[in-house]
Amino acid sequence: MGIFRARALTAATAAAVAMAATLVGIQPATADTQPTPIIDGVPYVGAELRRQYDYSYWGCRNPDGTSDGITLEWLRDGEPLPEERQGETLRILPDDQGSRLSMRVHPLTPGNQGCPTGTQLSAETQPIKASSRAMGWTARGNFEPLARTHDGRLILYPRTYTYYKGACEGPCPAYWGSWDEPRQVGQGWNVFDIVFSPGDFDGDGYNDLLARDAAGKLFLYPGDGEGGWFDREQVGQGWNIFNTIVGPGDFNGDGTNDVLARDAAGGLFLYPGDGEGGWLDPEQVGWGWQVMNKIITGGDMNADGAVDVFGRDREGYLRLYPSDGEGGWEEPRYLGTGWQTFSEVAGLGSSGHSKYNELVAVDANGDLITYTTGASTTGMYGPYGPIGRGWNVFKELL
Repeated sequence: MGIFRARALTAATAAAVAMAATLVGIQPATADTQPTPIIDGVPYVGAELRRQYDYSYWGCRNPDGTSDGITLEWLRDGEPLPEERQGETLRILPDDQGSRLSMRVHPLTPGNQGCPTGTQLSAETQPIKASSRAMGWTARGNFEPLARTHDGRLILYPRTYTYYKGACEGPCPAYWGSWDEPRQVGQGWNVFDIVFSPGDFDGDGYNDLLARDAAGKLFLYPGDGEGGWFDREQVGQGWNIFNTIVGPGDFNGDGTNDVLARDAAGGLFLYPGDGEGGWLDPEQVGWGWQVMNKIITGGDMNADGAVDVFGRDREGYLRLYPSDGEGGWEEPRYLGTGWQTFSEVAGLGSSGHSKYNELVAVDANGDLITYTTGASTTGMYGPYGPIGRGWNVFKELL
């Protein structure tokens, strides 16, 4: 049994299982410079946006003489958001879905050396999409693993991120991540042979789970935004014709989350979500996928706005299948071999709280390590970490 570096957990069985997986915890601008502000964050409901810190505003001063004397104004489709949503950060809400967000920066002392003149406007975000799996389970937009044990319990590992302005040189986001205390958020889930997260499936802004039982019934467990669940509802039957069902996120580019399912013949089928907990008409989007013994959905790995899917074959070769953002595919890419050594590989978001998602893998020692494609998706970088130890006690990561 592992121990958290911050403190040991003492409780009953749920805490004991939770303890088994441990956590490792420019040149100055002048007055005539007109920078373009950059928004830091990802365009999904539940994410938090902020101005990416840079040194272009070093000369702007608050009335008390302190630096960073600017005010921000957040816009949706070019129009200012209500006053109650203005501030240093902006939490993306379900009402923002389908819109583009932008930001105006108003210097308080325009014309000072190192303070731009006038007001600067950022570029708009991509159209806001439904909350993806990467947004976590506690409505904070965070990387938060959810693990299922072999006896059917669900253990949540919440994570908190703190923003440090100017913690690195040049324009960059800087976050410090720390683990909250894990907790059991479900039991009896061993009645299901497939459990996965589609992200937010019913349109309320909180991430959900879908689960299939042995009879082929598919159930939606709506998330409550606090790591728990509202009452389940059946959203399908006859799903036992599929041997793999996964949640890629928004595969067809309509802003709502979808499901991919593979049958025994290797056919891959898209079941588009309608954004309200139901379905649009399915269509086949692939053939020959029976050669893969695991299909992994990473979300948007390279921040190009389209989701990415990975396939691992029985010999351990990993291939990336980028989607085109419209329900089809770009050219697949070979990323390496040796992936059969991992007991679990999953896409859960970004442990570094960046715009580039990662794959997490559990190695033979039970260490939880991460891999990333970065901006290119032409290669896989890693391993990084470990960010945890003892994770081989779990059946799967969701």
